Amino acid sequence: MTQASSNLTSPRNRGSAKSTILGLILVAGVAGGGWWYFTQRGDSGSASAVRTSDITKAALSNFDVTTTASGELQALDQIEVRSTLEQQATIVNIIEEGTTVKKGEVLCVLNTDNLETELDTEEADLESSQAALFAAENAYQIQVTENESAIRDAELKLRLAQLTLQQWDSGDRVMKLQELDLNIDEANRELTRFEAKFEKNVGLLAEGFISKDQYDQDELALVKARARVKTVELQKQSYIDYEQKKDREQMESDVAQAQAQLENVKAQNEIKLADKSADRASANRRVVRDQARVDKLKQQIAASTITAPSDGMAIYGTTIMQSRNRWSSEGPLMIGQSVYPNQLLFSLPDTSKLVAEVRVHESLAGRIHKGIRANVKVDALPGVALTGTVREIGVLAESGNWRDPNLREYTVKILLDNNEHTDSLKPSMRCEASLLLDTVSNALAVPVAAIFNDGPVRYVYKPKGAYFERIPIQTGRFSETYAEILAGIEQGDDVLLRQPTAGEIIDKDWNQAELELVGLTLDEEGNPVRPMPAGMNGGAQPAAFQQGGQAQPQMGGKDGLGQRPQRGNRQGGATGENHQGSKADSPAVDSTTETTATTTDETNEPESETVTESPVPADKPQETKSEGE
Repeated sequence: MTQASSNLTSPRNRGSAKSTILGLILVAGVAGGGWWYFTQRGDSGSASAVRTSDITKAALSNFDVTTTASGELQALDQIEVRSTLEQQATIVNIIEEGTTVKKGEVLCVLNTDNLETELDTEEADLESSQAALFAAENAYQIQVTENESAIRDAELKLRLAQLTLQQWDSGDRVMKLQELDLNIDEANRELTRFEAKFEKNVGLLAEGFISKDQYDQDELALVKARARVKTVELQKQSYIDYEQKKDREQMESDVAQAQAQLENVKAQNEIKLADKSADRASANRRVVRDQARVDKLKQQIAASTITAPSDGMAIYGTTIMQSRNRWSSEGPLMIGQSVYPNQLLFSLPDTSKLVAEVRVHESLAGRIHKGIRANVKVDALPGVALTGTVREIGVLAESGNWRDPNLREYTVKILLDNNEHTDSLKPSMRCEASLLLDTVSNALAVPVAAIFNDGPVRYVYKPKGAYFERIPIQTGRFSETYAEILAGIEQGDDVLLRQPTAGEIIDKDWNQAELELVGLTLDEEGNPVRPMPAGMNGGAQPAAFQQGGQAQPQMGGKDGLGQRPQRGNRQGGATGENHQGSKADSPAVDSTTETTATTTDETNEPESETVTESPVPADKPQETKSEGE
């Protein structure tokens, strides 16, 4: 071991070692050069062997922008038939589903045993109520007659009392006074006569012409005459002071009592009549109530026989509910099945006019309007193309199903044109509609198969010698096959229509000038981003500006599609040993249906919107609408 060390350190041995090292380097260089020659020769040969069909030119084109939505056929006009019974009932008879019926034809018959029992009871109650009402009406009329009779009696008593008072005041009282005055006058006259006679008798008695007895009699008669004068005068004064007032007050009291009796009779009559009227009204209400119950039960019994309100095809309500709720386990209607109040029993669609009811993503709602044309395919009629016009767009977005609760879609109704296939169409048939959203005319375009994604960058592969280099582009509107090009390439430029192999790609970083042409730039780490809008300060850029304006929807497909590869993994195909990896250079089209449309604003900052169109990959290039749109 020591000997070997000394030999290596000798001058001669050091020269030999240098020769050996140079020889090894030369051999390695030749081997490496040969490997490079043969590998590059093979790659050059594959690049130069690109088929003509793999290359196309960017050219001015005309194409339609469409979106595809699925749904089902529905009748434009349809009538829902529901159970109008207010209680549960069972089906006694029912028409077969799918039968074409005429207006008035029986669809279903429900059991009415309970209703008929209730009707018998209510009819008996109604008869009792009607009898009570009849009695109350008669009692009321009798009371009216009695009241009238009582009023007449009271009024007669009042009139008699008034007449008695008037008779006394104008007749009896006056006659009484006249009689008293006459008595006074007679008494005075009699007194005067007796006084004159007595004076004469004094002389006669003295002369002896009359006897003493005669004289005494005449004197007594004079005394009586004087007493009678005082008596009749006292009678008159007593009548005036007492009897006249007493008679007046008595008769006036009789009048007042008769008047009060009349008012009392009137009040009592009102009370009695009100009682009879209340009895009559109560009896009438009972009759009305019982009659309403009877009528309602009869109407309910009649409603148990359900007829078609119009012509149409009879579709069970359970079928309609199952089409709305796929998780419904309710079976078809059948005899013996219970029917609940207001339950949907039938739907009668008018199959002469059908609409395709499809659902479109909420991002497209603003681009769809009434009157646009659509092509419709029905699963039940393969190979048949139907046409129609958008008739109605839902006012509110509807939530997605449990698989995607965040999904929001609008319902679009397309009125189908009548044709020879109309009679073969039925509601609830699955369909797919292609709606014309826009028409692109005389625009620079390339096939969508030529467009790829790398983060926010959309690019094409442009031939350069025997290889291909990535050229950033700015896209506009998309169809199923073509994409509008707004910037990045010119008319007549060649682009590759397929995913190039790793050995065909020129390895280079993104060029700042090329990115600026399409509205992008490079950040501090050399990654392409969208420039920060004016007014926003430093810091991390929002995802919306890193991904092309508005935050883009999550793309489908393989992991890493549309993302720039790491620098340490840019030399290889699946193992990362070639130029830019296949994941970063994935085509923008495969099998999904979601595309992204980008609209440039006045600051040339694209604003992306999700567009569901024709079958396109999840990482399909963004659709761009210019300011002129």
